[in-house]
Amino acid sequence: MNKTINEIRLFLFTCSGEDNFILKRCKWGIQRRFAQIGFFVLLIFFGCFLSATLFTLYLFEGALWLDVLFGIIWGAIIVNIYLLLLHTISPAIIPLSTQKKKGKGSDEKTLVSSFPSLSMFLRMGFMMLLAVIIAQPFNVAMLSSSVKSSIEKHKVIEKVRLYVANNDNLIIEEIQNLKDFNHKIEYRLSEEEKTNVVKQLIPIKNKISEDNAFLINGSILLKRIEKIENGSSVTKDSKLEKEKLIQNLNILLIDELASDDSFESTLNSVTINGKLKNDFDTLKINLSNFVVKKTENYNTVNALFEESNFYVKTIQLLLHENPFSWIITILVCLVFLLPIYLKYKVRDISTKLFFEDNKEDVKLIKLRSELINTSDFKWLEKKIKSINIRDIRTSDYYFQRMLIEHRIILDEYDDTKKKFSEILTTNIKKYNENSKSRLNPLLEKLKKVNSKRHLEFETLINNEYKDEVIIKYEYWLDMPFRTKREHYVTIPNTEVGLLDFVYNRVDDEEIAQEN
Repeated sequence: MNKTINEIRLFLFTCSGEDNFILKRCKWGIQRRFAQIGFFVLLIFFGCFLSATLFTLYLFEGALWLDVLFGIIWGAIIVNIYLLLLHTISPAIIPLSTQKKKGKGSDEKTLVSSFPSLSMFLRMGFMMLLAVIIAQPFNVAMLSSSVKSSIEKHKVIEKVRLYVANNDNLIIEEIQNLKDFNHKIEYRLSEEEKTNVVKQLIPIKNKISEDNAFLINGSILLKRIEKIENGSSVTKDSKLEKEKLIQNLNILLIDELASDDSFESTLNSVTINGKLKNDFDTLKINLSNFVVKKTENYNTVNALFEESNFYVKTIQLLLHENPFSWIITILVCLVFLLPIYLKYKVRDISTKLFFEDNKEDVKLIKLRSELINTSDFKWLEKKIKSINIRDIRTSDYYFQRMLIEHRIILDEYDDTKKKFSEILTTNIKKYNENSKSRLNPLLEKLKKVNSKRHLEFETLINNEYKDEVIIKYEYWLDMPFRTKREHYVTIPNTEVGLLDFVYNRVDDEEIAQEN
């Protein structure tokens, strides 16, 4: 049982994005805090997984294996981004020159950066955006039934809008065909024949007038609904007005569809013989085709609406009409924010425990102070290299992490310098040997001519091409962190400058300001 609990604890440490080895050396209180962070990160992963799975269930309608795969990938992506955010709000482990300027007045300023920074607001804003997106599939899954009536009303509005847009040209062509036929009646028939034909055309004229009225009235109602929706405030009266307008739209659409269905029989009941028989037959065919196209357009739109689940509109309506959707969204946002809060809180607790446990250990307190805000790097470097880090057990997680990482960096830097020195020393030795081998024949010739000059030049050459151990020159006081340069006294090329240098009349402050 204890082994299982220990494995769970280590897994939660891993989920928190921190070092298991260091955390195991901390007190249970600190371990519990980081385990809580890991638990919430794990909760975020499962939340992202469920959110993405629910979304793809609506999207793919039943491809469960694909939904689960997408959920796992999405959850892994979001958690990795989230862990990166958590890592960036950790105190700076390696010193920076900009940090030194900010931390001059306090040892803690370099360890705990100010929370309300622009960078932090931007990162938290990005995470809140992700949290809001992730919360919406939960809203739809739990609360979508509360906006079914609103969705149906929205369907009516969109059906009429699409019906008007798709059939506008067809109705205009109906009107134009009838107008052309009326011109033929005017010029090709006598007055008695005109009266008879016009009387027979009354049902067709009425139908086309109804279609035109549908276009005009439908557009007017849609504009009034749009004006209400775009209004700055939603009142009870505006809601009632909108509902009445939607009902009128629905009645208008039903009447238009009914008239389209009965128009075929109306056309068949009208017969015109004589001079305009062929023209009327053409008119009937054209009008019949227009009605068929209108019906096909409506059936296509209706089928599209029946297949669509209006997912985005459901989210909009839930956020607009159902306050519980905001409660769910805020809860998800809080789950995303809580690990960040705990991460900041654990710093204060770690610091407090450190000073409580090590009140009398002056050297350890000084070591921590120098790590956070270095003033004597040589002492710090010597101390870090001389102590056994395994012997230092403290609940200040970040102090231990800084100590270990400083030691790793210093050791690696020493190894690098050693290799650098070995390589350059070897290269210099090879260069000296090659140079001497090229000069030796000339020295031998000189020896035959003048042995005294030969000895002089041989001594000069041996001094010039002497083997040396090359050591890397340090420009910084705190290599390899490079936050403090060495200060050099600049001596003005004047008599006053020379006197100041001889009598040491330049104090440290003036030197620092000058540099």
